[in-house]
Amino acid sequence: MDGSSRKEPFRYVMNQPIECWLEVPAGNTGPGAGKLTEGVMLDLSRSGCKVRTSLNLRFSAGDTKLIIHFQLNENKLRFEGRVRWGWMFGLGQYKYGVRLDLSKAEEDMLIRELESWTHGRSAEGM
Repeated sequence: MDGSSRKEPFRYVMNQPIECWLEVPAGNTGPGAGKLTEGVMLDLSRSGCKVRTSLNLRFSAGDTKLIIHFQLNENKLRFEGRVRWGWMFGLGQYKYGVRLDLSKAEEDMLIRELESWTHGRSAEGM
């Protein structure tokens, strides 16, 4: 079989979740608008990520904009996206799938950061 039939980019699962901050832009009318809320990133790809937080967005699929702030290596990253799905995960905790809306430059930066982070993680395991 030549090549891969995979259509989505690879997803990096965080064995140790990465601390992140979720920001609902101030223009939104929902809960948390204009504030930063702490969360953890559970996995990440260049198309999206899965996060867990105490913030109950009460979203309509695809309508809730979100800005995610996190750091894999030395650079602090900030990407915009939209919540694609969400559900309650334990008492007062929520999981969300976020589709990232990346420009070509942002996608290239994220790929470089993921490659560097992956190489750094594999070097730690040696």
